[in-house]
Amino acid sequence: MGKEVDEVASFQVTQFRCNGFVIGLTFCHSICDGLGAAQFLNAVGEFARGAEQLSITPVWCRDFLPSPPPPPHPNPNPAAAPPAIPIPDYQLEHATIDIGVDKIKEVKQEYKEWSGGSSCSTFEMVAAVLWRQRTCAIEVEDEREVRLVFFANCRQLVVEPALLKGFYGNCFFPVSVTMESGRLRSSKTVFQVVKLIQEAKAGLPNQFAEWINNNKEGKGKGPEGDPFMPPLEYSTLFISEWGRLGFNEVDYGWGRAAHVVPIQGSTLIPVAIISSPPPSSPKTGVRVMTWCVQHQHLQPLLQHINHYII
Repeated sequence: MGKEVDEVASFQVTQFRCNGFVIGLTFCHSICDGLGAAQFLNAVGEFARGAEQLSITPVWCRDFLPSPPPPPHPNPNPAAAPPAIPIPDYQLEHATIDIGVDKIKEVKQEYKEWSGGSSCSTFEMVAAVLWRQRTCAIEVEDEREVRLVFFANCRQLVVEPALLKGFYGNCFFPVSVTMESGRLRSSKTVFQVVKLIQEAKAGLPNQFAEWINNNKEGKGKGPEGDPFMPPLEYSTLFISEWGRLGFNEVDYGWGRAAHVVPIQGSTLIPVAIISSPPPSSPKTGVRVMTWCVQHQHLQPLLQHINHYII
């Protein structure tokens, strides 16, 4: 028998009778982040179209970012070891939610009027609506803390030395927003939640710089203070924006993809992917593909969101 190999990346191509096809990709996230994976697929597309050289040369540069300090030594006394993290037994249901272009423009204008002239991004608006309405749907206790986590690209924050164009490794940082469930549900307007998200994003440069400096000096805060280890609980919602990664730009010679769909990586981690809609839906501003609620909370979630966006 052959030796089992951990594959860095794996492709599967399925062709249909209509001659259309689907390309499935899985990759090792330790090698690249979403921007890096999209860069790789676009490179494959360029070669497939006959290019002799890539428009963006891939760059390794892993030494530009400091490695986290090593984990502490194992506890010599197993009896004193902390208890194992309980594994939830729930299953998350899939849902696809389309938000129209006109609705996005309307809400952005309303936010501008509410804030006295400030603007908000589509991501900030959609993330705020989804987090607030999901919290209403899952009905956790008023005093329980709920958390929103999203991942920000930090390539532009690496300046000494700067990352070279073409770097495809992991260079993102988790941004967290927390609030008591009751306060989030009872907030008079979703615009207050948008403001919280904006404030969290504004603190990203300082948080990222502190994390970099601590790792260089070996001052990691351990698992409890590690920003890359947020609580994996039902009360935590992870949101990722795919619209700007570059997956929609991949062209293997037949034009860009009709649709880009994420594969569910875990049945236990509540996730929402905010992505560009397929070209066949020109009136759709964004498409949210999510597995973030249990079965009994799916219809309440859709009702809460539809009540807001329709």
